[in-house]
This record gives sequence, C-alpha cells and structure tokens, in this order.
Amino acid sequence: MVECLKKGCSVNVVNFTTVIHGFCQKNELDAALSVLDDMYLINKHPDAVTHTTLIDGLGKQGRMEEAIDLANKMLHRGLLPTAVTYRTVIHRFSQQYGCKTAYNQVIEKLCGLGYPDEAYKLLGKVLGTASRVDANTCHILIESYLKEGNPLSSYKVACRMFNRNLIPDLKLCDKVKDRLMQGGRVEEADKLMLQFVERGHKLPQHQMA
Repeated sequence: MVECLKKGCSVNVVNFTTVIHGFCQKNELDAALSVLDDMYLINKHPDAVTHTTLIDGLGKQGRMEEAIDLANKMLHRGLLPTAVTYRTVIHRFSQQYGCKTAYNQVIEKLCGLGYPDEAYKLLGKVLGTASRVDANTCHILIESYLKEGNPLSSYKVACRMFNRNLIPDLKLCDKVKDRLMQGGRVEEADKLMLQFVERGHKLPQHQMA
C-alpha cells in the first residue's frame, strides 16, 4: 500500500480498513491504530466500518476504555456509529464483564416458555463468545430439553459446548447420560461421558464402577 501511495496510485478507505482489519486479526492493535492516524494525516477520512473494526479489535483484547474513547471520537468527528458498532461494543462489554447479551436472555426466556427448539436456533449466537454466562444459558437449554423428555437434544447442546471448548456441568450431563441410557441411546451416553474423560475430568464414582 505504501508503494501504491509513492507511485501515485489511488488508495481508498476500503484498502486502509482492510489493512487495519488484518492487524486486528493478528492482535497487533498498535499497528492498526497507527494506520488510522496515517489515514487522518493524508485526509483519507476513516468511515464507520474502519472505526468499528478497531473498536472490536480493542474490545477483544480487553482495552474497553480505548474502544469507548474511539467511539466518542467518531461522534466528535461527525461519524454516526452504525447498528453494528453498537452491537460490537455491547458484545465486548458482555464478554469482558460476564453480562447477559440479548441472545442469552431470549434463549432463556424461550426455554421458560417451553420453546427449546426455538431457543436452540439461537445457540450459535451465544457460543461465539463461550463465556461463563453462555455456559449457564446452555445449561438452562439442556434442562429444558430434559423436562420435555428429549435427552438427545440435551446431548446435542452439550456436544456443541464441547466443540467451543466450553465444558458443561458434569452433574447435569450425568442426568442426560442416564436419560439417554433409559431411551436406548447407549452410544450417545458413552460419547458424552468420554468427552469429559478426554479433557481430564473425573467421572462420578458410580460411573467408574
């Protein structure tokens, strides 16, 4: 990009934002912020997407004060944050401070109303952060399926948690295992417990007999 500028080639905001995104992906935030400064120096006028990319990168590293400061600078420069910008800030705050996101609340509400299948459709939205709060939401969904007499779906939720390196509650999964066994789902029951063993967790005593 530097060569392009030296040779008089056109370099636009999208090009700069792409480079900033690359630095954020590599967790090189200082380099990304430096590129933002360069944009202002040569009057390239970063847009809302540029700022949102940086806000997300800062939030991902827990640098929330800097992320909020950057959002405020957007406003001072007459740039209106987009819906994506606001969602990014909320998401990173929720991730850092263990707050429930809107998705957590909706999933839990649907479970409470007896609609676990609808809640399951939103599961990917909370498993993206894989926080302690998300684990609690997953446990509510697992219990909801158990109440409906659907341990196979509870098993699927637990497996998705494992796939995101989020360890489900062992006692709860022990209940899922028992229900699976009662329904003749021996293979799934064994696989569920095996995932705990593979991750170094000790099974309940009755499991080891």
